[in-house]
Amino acid sequence: QRGGPITLAYKRRVNSGNFCLDKEQLSLSAALDSLYSSLTTSGERFVNIPDEHIETAARYYGGSSALSSENFAGMAVVTAHSLLIKTRGKMKGEERKGIYVHGSVGVGKSMLMDLFYSICADGLSIPEEGTDYNPIKRSHKRCHFHEFMLDVHQRIHAYKAMHPRSDPIPPVAAALAKEARLLCFDEMQITDIADAMIIKRLFTILLDLGVVIVTTANRPPCGLYEGGINRSIFLPFIDTLRERMMVFEMGGTHDYRRDGSLAPTSDSAAASLPSYLCPSTDPSSRVILEQWMVSKGAGEARSETIPVAMGRSLHVERANDSCGWFSFNELCKQPLGAADYIAIADRFDMIIVEDVPQLGGHTYNEARRFVTLIDALYEARTKLIIAAEVPRDDLFVGFDASVETHDGDEEIAIEGVLDKESFVIGEGGSSSS
Repeated sequence: QRGGPITLAYKRRVNSGNFCLDKEQLSLSAALDSLYSSLTTSGERFVNIPDEHIETAARYYGGSSALSSENFAGMAVVTAHSLLIKTRGKMKGEERKGIYVHGSVGVGKSMLMDLFYSICADGLSIPEEGTDYNPIKRSHKRCHFHEFMLDVHQRIHAYKAMHPRSDPIPPVAAALAKEARLLCFDEMQITDIADAMIIKRLFTILLDLGVVIVTTANRPPCGLYEGGINRSIFLPFIDTLRERMMVFEMGGTHDYRRDGSLAPTSDSAAASLPSYLCPSTDPSSRVILEQWMVSKGAGEARSETIPVAMGRSLHVERANDSCGWFSFNELCKQPLGAADYIAIADRFDMIIVEDVPQLGGHTYNEARRFVTLIDALYEARTKLIIAAEVPRDDLFVGFDASVETHDGDEEIAIEGVLDKESFVIGEGGSSSS
C-alpha cells in the first residue's frame, strides 16, 4: 500500500539508505497517517471551541463552581460542544484525541513523532508524484515532557500569585489550548505526587477541550507513576488516557541508536579523546578532561551564574564560552531538578561531570537526579563527558523496579539511561534509527 505522508516520508528515508525498514515503525507510521488525515480532513472530527469561549469551557470541564457570572452565549457553546463530543464518541467511536506511543529505547518512537510533527507543521511535497500534503490548520507545539511540566509549573505559580484562592488548572489548560490545539511530547513520565495530580486534571481538561495529544514514553500507561504515593488517586487518569487516546506499543527491541556513529561534536583535535573516563582519580583522566575543556570553545575558564526558570539562578564554578565543568556532588547531591538541568543544557554545548560514583539503592535521589540530567542533555543534544569511579556498565547497580521509593515518588527508570548516555557522550548512533 502507498500510505499517507508519514509512511511516504519514512519510506523515502529507508530508500535513501538512512534507515532499515522496520515493521513496527511502519505500523506506527500508518497510525500517525490516520491521525494526520483526521486533522486535515474538511470537517475534521476534532471540533474546536472558539478561543473566546475556551476559558469558560476549561472551567466547565474542570468542574469549577465559578461559572455563574459567565455569559449565556459562552455556556451555550460549551454545553453544545460537550453534547457533540459525547454523541460523536458514542456513535462513531471517535472520541480518541491522540496517540500514546510506548516501547523500548531506540526503537524509533521519537523519530516518527518528530516526522509526524514536521509534516503537520510544514507539510510534505513529493515532486516525483506531483503530490503535496498541506500543513494542518491547527496551532501546534512540540517539546520534551520535562520542559512542558516546567512551563506548567511556572504558569500555575504565576496564576496563584494573582489569584491565591482560585483553582489554577482550568485557566492554565485554557491558555495551553489557545496556544496549541496539537501537543507533541517526548518521553512522558510522572515522577512525583505533585506532577501526578496536575497531569491527571490538566490532560483530562485538555482532551475535553479538543486538544490532540501525541506523546512517547518508555512505559505503558499502566506503568505511569508506578510505586508512587497515593497512586490510587492517579489510577482513574490511566483509564481516561486509555479511553481517550490510542495506545500504541512498539514491540521491537533493537536500539537503532547504536547503529553507526555520531558526527563528532568537537573539533578534530578532540575527536579521538574518550568521553567516559575511569577511574576518575587517575591523573590521566584529569589531563583528558582539561583537553576537552580547552577544545570546546574559546575564552578563559571562569565562574558564572546562569538563570533558571521561576526567577532562580545556578552558580557554575568553572566554565568557558561553551563548556561547563561540574563535580557529581554539585549537580546531583544538591536539591536540583529538571529546571536546573534544562538551564545547563541550554547554556552549554558540552558539560564535564567528574567524580561520578557507582549508583545504587543507597544513592537513589542522586541517581534520579543524574537520570534527569541525562534526559535534559539528550533532548538539547548537549555533549556529556564523564569521569567515573567505575566502568560504564557498572554505573547503576542494585535497582529493583518493583520496590516502592521511600519518598513516594516513582521508582527510577534505569532502563535506557545508559543508552541515552551513549548518545550524549558520543558512543551511540542517532535516535532516529
